[in-house]
Amino acid sequence: MRWSGLAALLGGLLCLLLTPIQASIFSGADSPSLVLASRPLLDLAGAIHGTFGPRLGLDEYYFYGRMFFLVYLGAIAGLVGLHALQSGRGRHERTWFRVLLIGLALALVGDIVAYWGGSGDISESPVQGLGFTFEMLAVLAVLIGSVFYGRVTLRGDAVPRWVAWLLAIAGPAAVPVVFLTNYIPHGAVLPFSLAMAIVGCFLLTRRHGPNGRRRHDP
Repeated sequence: MRWSGLAALLGGLLCLLLTPIQASIFSGADSPSLVLASRPLLDLAGAIHGTFGPRLGLDEYYFYGRMFFLVYLGAIAGLVGLHALQSGRGRHERTWFRVLLIGLALALVGDIVAYWGGSGDISESPVQGLGFTFEMLAVLAVLIGSVFYGRVTLRGDAVPRWVAWLLAIAGPAAVPVVFLTNYIPHGAVLPFSLAMAIVGCFLLTRRHGPNGRRRHDP
């Protein structure tokens, strides 16, 4: 359980870092002001790529893009951990857990095809383009599923209600975040990934109740 929480937390933090980096690479000088405001991070990312990217034969876009599958793995780990805490919650919990799990797994596959299926322009590679399209459809399923899974989580006490609300609003929140970053999939996935990161924090400290009270052993 703690490993699930750690993976979810790290995955969310990675998504938070990769979003402005990839958005800046994609849009360049036309990047939104919110992205350009993270200039120290962007400069550091450029320096890291300058050190390791050429050795791997990857430009900056693919150097960082190939890390994004770890975000999906972290979200999957956190989801599985949260589901374990909510075992016995009923048919609806199991249904939306499966929707999210399948959506994340398919997004993971699509992402690997898109970024690891080549190192050229995705728009000129049918296989990579198909992977990207596949990923986007799976992400849409994840964002819809998150709304309903968050509602189911609200009925239990696995995590505080405000954390369950973060899951529930992750889907709608993806829309303004995409506009603010001008980049997908990172912008679309960011709200859900951060919600799962916070879930991960509670999985890491699950010996305490959701409101910080220590659980007593029977």
